[in-house]
Amino acid sequence: MCRRSQHAAHTLHSFGVIDMTTTTVLRTIRTAIVPIVAVFALLLVAPRASAQTFPMDWRHGTTLSGFIGTQSASSDVSPAAGVGLGWEVTRRLSFEGRGTWFRVNDGDRPSDFAATLAANVALLTPRTAVPFVSAGAGMYRATVNSASAAVPDFYRQRLSPDPRGVNHTFQDFLVAVGGGVNVFVSGHLALRPEANLLIVTTSSDARPVGVYGLQLVYHFETHKVGQ
Repeated sequence: MCRRSQHAAHTLHSFGVIDMTTTTVLRTIRTAIVPIVAVFALLLVAPRASAQTFPMDWRHGTTLSGFIGTQSASSDVSPAAGVGLGWEVTRRLSFEGRGTWFRVNDGDRPSDFAATLAANVALLTPRTAVPFVSAGAGMYRATVNSASAAVPDFYRQRLSPDPRGVNHTFQDFLVAVGGGVNVFVSGHLALRPEANLLIVTTSSDARPVGVYGLQLVYHFETHKVGQ
């Protein structure tokens, strides 16, 4: 009887693990679908818009940008804001370093923060509206409270039980992929609607974070837009 009980307990435990794993996979897929669909939508619309515009002059340059949008992780949506500095290297390749803050915490806990360095590759030659794809890497910093019931499993698994409700800060490696459209509204200013997927990782786990919004990009060098 003892062996049968142990076998039954082991079987139930295995089913629990399977259920937890399935739930985690479904949440990951659900979070990843939104930015992927958004990127494809932007890329489909951009060629039509750019086909109605005239080519623009291009030159090497430096950019300064501000970002406002939202962050989506699991079923939670939070405001996001950031700043970036970019370097245009060739007609189609540029690099951008960005810092983004996510207001996911209440009380005295600091906002989550992501620092990324990404390469942006334009899919068309320079013109008024140009779709692009991007890929990069960076760091994601999150602060959670050990007594909170809203802590994601990605962090809870690394917490030691503490009923006092102590804040813990995690800094994890991330991979970023995404895309959008650069739309020039003047020689110096461009609007950049975009969608990105940040995959925050540890050695044995990953957490997808969707980030969508709009960048206002200032080009220090003039880009002459055809009229």
